[in-house]
Amino acid sequence: MRAAKRLGKLTTIRATAITAEQGTNAKILAAGTIPWRIKSGTLQVLLIHRPEFDDWSWPKGRLGANETLPETAWRETKEEVGLDLPLGIPLGIIRYKTPQGNKRKEVWYWAARVIDQKARPDNKELDDVRWVNVQRARQMLSKQLDQKPLDVLEAAFEAHQLATVPFVVLRQAKATPAESWTRDEIDRPLADSGYQQAKAVARLLRAWKPTRVVTSKYTRSLETIAPYVKKYGGAVRTKKWLNKTVEAPNRFLARRLRQEFKRPEPIMVCSQPGVVKQILKEIKAWIREERALINPKSVTSKKQFKLAPGSILVVHRAKHRAGQIVSVERYEPLVK
Repeated sequence: MRAAKRLGKLTTIRATAITAEQGTNAKILAAGTIPWRIKSGTLQVLLIHRPEFDDWSWPKGRLGANETLPETAWRETKEEVGLDLPLGIPLGIIRYKTPQGNKRKEVWYWAARVIDQKARPDNKELDDVRWVNVQRARQMLSKQLDQKPLDVLEAAFEAHQLATVPFVVLRQAKATPAESWTRDEIDRPLADSGYQQAKAVARLLRAWKPTRVVTSKYTRSLETIAPYVKKYGGAVRTKKWLNKTVEAPNRFLARRLRQEFKRPEPIMVCSQPGVVKQILKEIKAWIREERALINPKSVTSKKQFKLAPGSILVVHRAKHRAGQIVSVERYEPLVK
């Protein structure tokens, strides 16, 4: 259980063409996924059976003490059905009151595509898992509320917005104050609190698993990505156009950023605040140019124009819509 005052940092913004969420004040939080796949041209989803309740539902579980909601969704899916899946687009929230009726609970869902893994029940909380088509899933689900994220998933599939690739923008973690650093600016490292943020960022990024990591050459950017790369891998590329001092016009950064954005693989871009601010402007402009159904304010607004140190913006590009942006999420790392 989490105090409501602290919950705003767990999820700042999630937005798709269908859903839009800005934080939560529920006393009890949980998160999960709807694993999906294409079998013989048909969309299938994975249902789980809990013998304790004798019900069919989705992989999910309570928010951990040191987790953000995406981390919980990823972990619960792995623990319950043995699937190590990157998160796809958000599928909305199920809200209800506990059986006692005095506490509100929210379950946050994401889509999660299964390609070559085999699902299996944990034989603790679950005794069976079953792949079924959407129509059959509607018949089997025990709770009417569990239809809600399935509705979003099916609508996204029909709109060719379900199969996506993540593009993650990471603002470097908190650096040593400039006034206390007397050597070359490019060598200024993270502060002690920044190192803790970097470790928390690594745990958070695990939910999307970027395989290409593009960063500035500044020490503090390299130190921000280091815990993730060390533990989870990723091909690191340092780029001058991501450095704090950008000598070329913004058009150069925009062109290079677009090249990275079009790559068909999960990517993370990390840089300093000034450069990240430019990147957010570009992404916001792309949403407008594409006439996407997402509100551009999901990327930046007057109140949230910048990412906080160590925070991320996750943008999902639809594979079957020429890379169109179909969801945007913002998160702050939860430092232990």
